[in-house]
Amino acid sequence: MTALDCTVPPVVDGYGPSSHRSETAISITPDEARERADATLRSLYATVADWDRSLIEQAIEAIGDDGRTFSMNGIRDLLPDMAHRTAGLVMRSLIGRKNPTMLVKIGEEPSTSGPTHGKRINIYRLARTVSQRAAA
Repeated sequence: MTALDCTVPPVVDGYGPSSHRSETAISITPDEARERADATLRSLYATVADWDRSLIEQAIEAIGDDGRTFSMNGIRDLLPDMAHRTAGLVMRSLIGRKNPTMLVKIGEEPSTSGPTHGKRINIYRLARTVSQRAAA
């Protein structure tokens, strides 16, 4: 693996990351970057309340149990406003390495949430429906 060279640009005319910092290079491999990102996501996921996690998982199962595809565009309408902020973390955990069989990414579509300005979001389907998991 080759290392990534992440160089912080120097300050020019008072603009830049810090007026007292000189140019700094950080070299990490893609695997190290992925591990750091995973650790950050795990620490953020740990802040999700059990109640919110349960609501989001129930919404996912309710929408996807008949085999339909879904995204946050459809799930958002089923959730209270407070759960909107944590839904992405919960969905990410369901496709993460520790639970790879819950959700399968199918594609992408533009978000219908105003603050996202049409950002691309994932479309999913359940790997196995609730009925299939119960029968197994």
